[in-house]
Amino acid sequence: MKSFADRLLPWFDRHRRDLPWRRTTDPWAIWVSEVMLQQTRVEAVRDPFGRFLARFPTPAAFAQASDDELLTAWRGLGYYRRARLLRDGARAVVAAHGGAVPADPEALGELPGIGAYTRGAVASIAFGHAEPAIDGNVERVTARHLGLTDDVGTAPARRRIRSTVVGWLDRTRPGDFNQALMELGAVVCTPTSPSCERCPVAHDCAARRLGLTDQLPNKKPPRKALEVTARAALVFDQGQVLGHRVPAGEPNAGQVDLPGGGPLQSLDEADLAQVVHQRFAARLHVGAVLASARHAITHHRITMYAHTAAPAGPARTTGRLGWFPLDAATPWTTLSRKLFARAIGADGTLRA
Repeated sequence: MKSFADRLLPWFDRHRRDLPWRRTTDPWAIWVSEVMLQQTRVEAVRDPFGRFLARFPTPAAFAQASDDELLTAWRGLGYYRRARLLRDGARAVVAAHGGAVPADPEALGELPGIGAYTRGAVASIAFGHAEPAIDGNVERVTARHLGLTDDVGTAPARRRIRSTVVGWLDRTRPGDFNQALMELGAVVCTPTSPSCERCPVAHDCAARRLGLTDQLPNKKPPRKALEVTARAALVFDQGQVLGHRVPAGEPNAGQVDLPGGGPLQSLDEADLAQVVHQRFAARLHVGAVLASARHAITHHRITMYAHTAAPAGPARTTGRLGWFPLDAATPWTTLSRKLFARAIGADGTLRA
C-alpha cells in the first residue's frame, strides 16, 4: 500500500480549493492568513485578508498601526485579541529581525502570538521546514484514522496525534502536506456526515472500519450556550451617535459601543435608563425598541435591542459618553453596526 502522504498529496493536487493565501509563499501573508482563520470560516476571511494586506503589506507597516486602525482592519473577524497579538508579533519582528519574518522555526515560536500550530504552518508553508501543523481538522482526521477513543484534549492523546502526523509528514512537500491534511478535514472528513467514499486514505481508516466515524473524535462536550437579552440606547444626531470606548478587560475592548448594560448582561427595558446613568453619568429619556440584532460572543448568544433615546435633564447631560461618527473609520462593535443597519435608513435618518 502507498504511504499516507503518497495517497493524500495527489488528491490535494486535484481537489485543492483556490484560496488567496495559497497563491503566495510570503511568510507575512501566510502568518496573517493563519491567524485570521483561527475560529473563523474560510469564506469570512477571503475579503478581509486582501484588504488587510493591501493596508499592511509588511510586518513593519502593521507594527505602526494605531488601535483604531487595527480594529478597523480586523472588522468582521471577531476575536480581536488575535489582531493585537499579531501586532505584537509584527513589532517583535521589526525589533529583533529587521522586519523580516524569521525562517527558523525556533525563532518563529518565540514571537508573541505564535503557538505550536501557527509555527508549524508558517515554517512548513513559507519556508519548507518539515514541521507539523495540527489544527482541529487535522486532529479529527488523525483521531478517526487511528480509531483513537481517548479524549483528544488530554496530553497523551495530543502526543499520539502529533507523533502520528510527524510520521506521515512528507519531507519534500511539508507545506502542501499540512494544507492537504487540513483540507481533508475541512471538506471530506467533516465533523458530521463525513464523505468517506471520497477520502483518499479511507482504506486503512480505523473509524470507518469499526463504524465509529460518528463517535470520533472523543471530545469534552462544549459549554452550554447562554441566552442573553441585552439593551442599548441609540441617540442619533446628524450622522453621529452617542457611544463609549469599551475599557480594557471587557469583550470588544478598545472598540466603540452603544451605551447600555453591556452585551453580556441581560437587562429589563425599564432598567435601561438607570443603568446608563450608573455606568456613564448620562441622563437619557429612553423610548421604544427601534431595532434588534442577534450576535454571538464566546458561549453567549445575544439578542440586543436598541431603544430610541435622547439626552434628558436641564443640561441634557451625556456624562462620560461621547459623540462618534458612523463612518467606516470608527471602530464600532459588530453588534452596534448590525443595529445601525436595521435602525438607520439610507437617507441617514432613523427608521420609523
